[in-house]
Amino acid sequence: RALDEVDRHVDIDAVSAALNAIYRPWLDHGAKALQAAVGPEANSDTYVAAVAPTPVVGEVVVFVDGLRLDVAHLLADRLEGAGASVTTAVGLSALPTVTQTAKPVLVPIDQTLLGPGDALDACRASSGATAGVQVLRSLLNESGVQVLGPQDTGDPTGRAWTETGEVDHKGHDLGVRLAHEIQDEVSRIARRIRDLLGAGWSTVTVVTDHGWLLVPSGLSKNEGLPVAATVSKKGRCARVRDGASVDVPTVPWHWDKDVRIAVAPGISCFEANQTYEHGGVSPQECVVPRLTVTAPDE
Repeated sequence: RALDEVDRHVDIDAVSAALNAIYRPWLDHGAKALQAAVGPEANSDTYVAAVAPTPVVGEVVVFVDGLRLDVAHLLADRLEGAGASVTTAVGLSALPTVTQTAKPVLVPIDQTLLGPGDALDACRASSGATAGVQVLRSLLNESGVQVLGPQDTGDPTGRAWTETGEVDHKGHDLGVRLAHEIQDEVSRIARRIRDLLGAGWSTVTVVTDHGWLLVPSGLSKNEGLPVAATVSKKGRCARVRDGASVDVPTVPWHWDKDVRIAVAPGISCFEANQTYEHGGVSPQECVVPRLTVTAPDE
């Protein structure tokens, strides 16, 4: 909200300096506290990620990439202001908190149809094909779940899946200026949900894969992970090569518990000069909302 109040570079720099003094240490403390709790749970296989919804007839699942919990509360307020009834629940993202790992976990199909793929991707178990958009749509269709395009409203006498919003895309593209886009993104997502309810769907269930960190002064670079020790590396996490020893914490991969995922300590980052990132363990990345939205009574 503070960043959204300013636009000139000199003002953004001033707000960033204040956030660096106040927000950054609070953010780092929270991340380390959650890491201290999640690490033992994940490594003892007691960390439980939120599961895919099981939509009933008349229910459409709306996936929003990177709908962080605070933004979800803005969305809930916007929908309630328009007369809808909203229930907000919270769960935990699959680890690591990146789309190619965590999104497939939320797709309303038999999850045994998915398995571990390359890098950090899930795959279609029967073929090994990466579980990207086309593979997931195919699995949904085969499971009797309609896949709706951005403007489609579908048949509300069945079940459906659709995707909307560009929060994560804009975060990676815009960095600190994502703050100026949040209200418009919330409005667009709310409009899509209202359109679906108006088309006759009785329930809209909103799910998301992960949240994110936004630090205007940049996440500190962590040098503790040699490239040679990784199979695939992103800003806040990396898949560790089999047998490699690393000096940063690790957790099991959601899709294969024998695969180790390196996690950047605190709010550090394995890549330099990043202001927006996710993939690690922090309340902002791991705690994910699930909204159940119904139309107002006539």
